[in-house]
Amino acid sequence: MKLRRFHVQNFKSLKDFELDVDGFLVLIGPNNAGKSNLFYALDLFLSSTVRGIDDVSFSDFDRKRPIVIQATLDELSQDELAKLRPWTDRGVLTVRKEYTSDESGKIAAEYCATMPLPKEPWLRDDFEDYKNSDIVRNLPIGEFIPGSGRITKEIYAKAIEDFKARYPERITYQVEMRRNPAGFKQVLDGYMPEFHFMPAVRDVTEETKTQASALLGKLMNLVIARVATQNPSFQQLQKALREVERIIEGNGGVSKLAEVAELERSLEQALAIWDVKVDINVKAPDVQRVFELGTKVNVFDGLATDISDKGHGLQRSLIFALLRVWAGQSRQVGETTAPVRQRSNIFAFEEPELFLHPQVARATYEALRELGRTDQVMIATHSPHFVNMEDYLNVAMIRKTSQERGSEAVRTPTDLFGADSDSRKHFNLIKFCNPDRNEMFFARKVVLVEGQTEKSVLPLLARRLELFDHAVTIVNCEGKTSIILCMRVLNAFKIPYLAAYDKDDQPSLNEAIERAVEKDIGESFCVDPCFEVVAGVPQPAASKRSKPFAAVEYFNNPEVALSPALEELVRRAYR
Repeated sequence: MKLRRFHVQNFKSLKDFELDVDGFLVLIGPNNAGKSNLFYALDLFLSSTVRGIDDVSFSDFDRKRPIVIQATLDELSQDELAKLRPWTDRGVLTVRKEYTSDESGKIAAEYCATMPLPKEPWLRDDFEDYKNSDIVRNLPIGEFIPGSGRITKEIYAKAIEDFKARYPERITYQVEMRRNPAGFKQVLDGYMPEFHFMPAVRDVTEETKTQASALLGKLMNLVIARVATQNPSFQQLQKALREVERIIEGNGGVSKLAEVAELERSLEQALAIWDVKVDINVKAPDVQRVFELGTKVNVFDGLATDISDKGHGLQRSLIFALLRVWAGQSRQVGETTAPVRQRSNIFAFEEPELFLHPQVARATYEALRELGRTDQVMIATHSPHFVNMEDYLNVAMIRKTSQERGSEAVRTPTDLFGADSDSRKHFNLIKFCNPDRNEMFFARKVVLVEGQTEKSVLPLLARRLELFDHAVTIVNCEGKTSIILCMRVLNAFKIPYLAAYDKDDQPSLNEAIERAVEKDIGESFCVDPCFEVVAGVPQPAASKRSKPFAAVEYFNNPEVALSPALEELVRRAYR
């Protein structure tokens, strides 16, 4: 089962928030934009309790409006589809939960399901006149109703099923949302994806404990559970534990182990004044529980100690390493064995870059993206090491443009390059010349330039004019073609930009840049005839060393004046 769409209303900053979800999704946005609230909403939705809901949970502290969370899920396994089929439409499960608060502050949750239902009211299990034999026996369903006797709910339900089986072509369905359908909550809670969340603010040491509540413990249990269901030795161990239980408990308590039975009698005598019976009930634990209690992860880095005694960077790396192993095993299981009935997983990481060296962070990003092939992974990050421009289809920008509208998500719904394989290849190759291009996603504004000279000089001149802003990112695109490709991404994610290009002798590309500008998002600046001429760097100085170095050295002299065109470019870039 995979989560595909998530819609939240009136939960914190998520006033009317919609997001399409993939196997791997990177959430980007400024602080306080709502990324954490999305994870908290997922955690609430995928749990079967209302724990944690308080005044702050309701948008604008308004308890009169319910919190509504709706999810669309697909790729149900055969087992999931068999159990949830009455509440699915063409293999898709839509679940809605509404959380309300009464006057005393008590929170209640109602489950709603999108169901295909017959248009004819007499083919529904809530048909009000099912007891009226005069009405029922004159309906098309009448042939399946006994000729005499009282019509019970069970009799009518069986008649509906018999009619559907014999005359499927005579039934017209319509999709409706039904509130609290019978049996829905009980079945659903055992099949919804499991949510594993690592928040940024929690002490990472708490996540590296092997208890079931900690993320490391959850991951260890996932691996052990998979082994326990497939390895014959583990199955024999489970049988042995059940045999120990049988020896102690006997046959329904009749032949209970003598020592245990004697202890029960002794306790009853000591409690005689209470006139009670004592039953010491022993249940064999599952194999997973045995390993959970006895598992400890030691790491040797010159000194063998528990992982909780190591640095936070190593602790987080261990969790990500275990996820990588889990992903590899998941692929092997899917390729070599029959599927085992287990709930799907959604892993969510808030600021996974914390405590990680940049190189380790980039490797971890690759590992999490790989995990997204088997399980679903969502990360919220402020680091360019945890986003890749090539993976723009897996990026969601989270913004809060106003307090009234709340948080919003921006994704590009389609491939920006389509069938243009050459453009796609060129775009992907830009990373080798511009490894810092991923910073575009985090910028207040992006300035696209043709070469390294502009990238080096513009920030220097902005400081001279007291305009410099770290939130403005200068990207060296190494030519006009790459400027156009980057503009496609910036337009899709509504990131403000300035495309600065030389007029020179490429009129067709110049026109293409102008056509690509979306006026409500970005703007262009044509440098006439080229940046080097406008900058006015003396040619001898430029010829002795690289142009960028010569230009920086030239403008480091405070007595060097800026030409009007150059100053205008700097002001346009940083305004």
